Amino acid sequence: MSTRHQLLYLTALLGLVSLAACSTNLTNTPTPAGGVLSGTIQLWDDKTSTLADNSGVIITVDDLTGVSTITDAAGKYSLANITYGLHDLTMSKAGYGTFRLFGVSTTSSINGTILPATQLGKLATTTVTSLTLSGSAYNGSSGVSVLYSVAPIPTAINRGYVRYFLSTDPAVSSTNYTFTSPIVSVLNNNVTGGFTKEDLLTAGFKSGQTVYLRLYGESVQSNTYVDPNVGTRVFPNLNLTTVEAVSFVLP
Repeated sequence: MSTRHQLLYLTALLGLVSLAACSTNLTNTPTPAGGVLSGTIQLWDDKTSTLADNSGVIITVDDLTGVSTITDAAGKYSLANITYGLHDLTMSKAGYGTFRLFGVSTTSSINGTILPATQLGKLATTTVTSLTLSGSAYNGSSGVSVLYSVAPIPTAINRGYVRYFLSTDPAVSSTNYTFTSPIVSVLNNNVTGGFTKEDLLTAGFKSGQTVYLRLYGESVQSNTYVDPNVGTRVFPNLNLTTVEAVSFVLP
């Protein structure tokens, strides 16, 4: 073989070796095991106003040891290298109700996993100060009516908010209940509230049962969530300072 042919052969051989090395490098590039998990949190007072400063909310990945971050003033947060799969998150700040997300799926999309905006409300400042039975009818129908007051005294501009909890158990509470109402707006004191018999039957109670009713101050952004570990709804923003439950027999 001539010297020229030897040089051409050697050049071609080196090119093949280089190509093989590149192919090997491409094939052996490790696949990332995790990605970015991000989102935004908007803080509220316990009424109907959003806050301008959304900093200081701690976001923790419950199932990963030592993985957490904190929101900036805009409420933005970002967690890097979160393993692909399902995760549980806790969002909390002193003075605000803790909120939890279960089974958050992280994916390998180019922008990572971006969660929907979370609304986080302040703990309720409304305190229930009195609660008594006031009749066996409500809104002109058979049922039950109650009379209650709250503090501070609400006004049309600065309303209070409450939530009812009902059960056949005398120890009815925010964690031991059969039925809970939506949030109720309170415009003044000495408020009459209640339920018709039809409301109570629809809620699962039966005629002749003794029903116990308890009332708590609540935040408009109540951060409620269902905990799949216990199968019940959690109400993190309630003001747990309240009065004794009242009872009545369902007609």
